Amino acid sequence: MHSVAVILGENLKKYSFPNGHPFSIRRVELFEERIREILPAYENLRISEPARANESELLSFHTSEYLDFVKESSRRGLGYLDKGDTPSFKGVFEAASTSVGSTLKGLRMLLGGEIDHVFNPIGGLHHAQKDSAAGFCVFNDAAIAIIEAQKAGLERILYVDIDAHHGDGVFYGFYDNAAVYVVDIHEDGRYLYPGTGFRHERGIGEATGRKKNIPLPRGAGDLEFKEAFLEAEIFANWVKPQLIIFQCGADGLEGDPITHLRYTPNSHKLATLSLHRIAHKFSEGRILALGGGGYNLKNVSNAWLEVVLELANNE
Repeated sequence: MHSVAVILGENLKKYSFPNGHPFSIRRVELFEERIREILPAYENLRISEPARANESELLSFHTSEYLDFVKESSRRGLGYLDKGDTPSFKGVFEAASTSVGSTLKGLRMLLGGEIDHVFNPIGGLHHAQKDSAAGFCVFNDAAIAIIEAQKAGLERILYVDIDAHHGDGVFYGFYDNAAVYVVDIHEDGRYLYPGTGFRHERGIGEATGRKKNIPLPRGAGDLEFKEAFLEAEIFANWVKPQLIIFQCGADGLEGDPITHLRYTPNSHKLATLSLHRIAHKFSEGRILALGGGGYNLKNVSNAWLEVVLELANNE
């Protein structure tokens, strides 16, 4: 039976920006309600408590100068951590460290054979750079998990990102790393932050051909997503991954206030079904799913629930 852990808890909810910011804890509350409602019906589904990363783990990707900056900003709780998208608040260092630590906890559960699949809703903070915050992302939990997976000896790590925004922090952070295969389906960067993620970018050196961007036009819906994901599926089967990290941002669904795509939750179901099969074929089932973006509360809950239910499906 495929076992699934969803990481939820009060400390994880503290990654929430103030004053009506779109990335607030309200994004998780409806999803958590629905997960706790269905929990009794799924004996293979469990809640796991969050964990906090230590500074050594954060430093595997980020610079010490940047950590010092976030710590000081966290103490003061004023201003912004970037040029205006990511506000500081008191305790932001600890909150962001918990997002990373929870993703790492999930990874270790997978690598230790304790669980088949893990979902961290406050993960997938894919814009954070080595030395700066960006796009609501303080620390890059996905990048840090990739580094830890490499340290554990994995040589074929597949990162799949379906957030409407290009996962630039991961894509370029491992652009020359031949062990990290990336496929990123997103709204065309000509129309949406961060303005990156073009077809011609395929990696460099030994990593050439191991990175794939699939930009979609404004207004693309389930049909266009299905075509794009077929391409992603072919890529994934070629990789034969030992681990899949799945950034399943929900901001591509119709009605999101800051993007222009028109998916329904069926796109998340389709993507998860495909990756679920590939994981059991090649990677002993290991899927680390990360919530990513999404700013329409109902959309977020619906999309993430599809991901969890499909991972819990034993057919």
